[in-house]
Amino acid sequence: MAILRGERTESERSRNANAVDDSVSDTPKGSFPKTAHLLKHSDFQRVYQQGRRHFSGNMTVFYLRAQTETAPGPNGAGTAKRLCAPVVGGVRIGFTVSKALGGSVERNRMRRRTREAVRRHLSMLHGICDAVDVVINPKKSLLAAEFQQISLEIERAFRVIRQHCQSADRAANKAADKKNGKREARRG
Repeated sequence: MAILRGERTESERSRNANAVDDSVSDTPKGSFPKTAHLLKHSDFQRVYQQGRRHFSGNMTVFYLRAQTETAPGPNGAGTAKRLCAPVVGGVRIGFTVSKALGGSVERNRMRRRTREAVRRHLSMLHGICDAVDVVINPKKSLLAAEFQQISLEIERAFRVIRQHCQSADRAANKAADKKNGKREARRG
């Protein structure tokens, strides 16, 4: 039974040409909104110079928690002020791929593969602390690596960042409790 040129099957008629076909990939749906992108050169430099590093086989991950400083308010009392731009969700991620790693095709492929791995695991970093900036520097070996390996390395790096932020929060809370305890002892 041949289908004539003007005839379409029932499934073709019901399918919208603008609809996204989700059946192509079984990957989990994650998001990596523009608000989560680290864009400014000064922010990258701050993360490189003041941040911590996590090394893995195919990349180096730099991360830095948002810093706050106390600025005098209108009544003379100190108010906390964030030094970096406010972010929804508190996480900003940037990618840097050096020209030494290859031509634009190779560099863009590294960036796309890394961005996809980040998109899959970004939810691991939400809600861990006020804000954290992350910069990912891939190595040349990332081009030949299996995507599963890249994804595991991103997941491991995000787990390290999460643990660091949580331990820093615990230490800050402990110091605040100790300081409040001394105040109470002086009053009593």
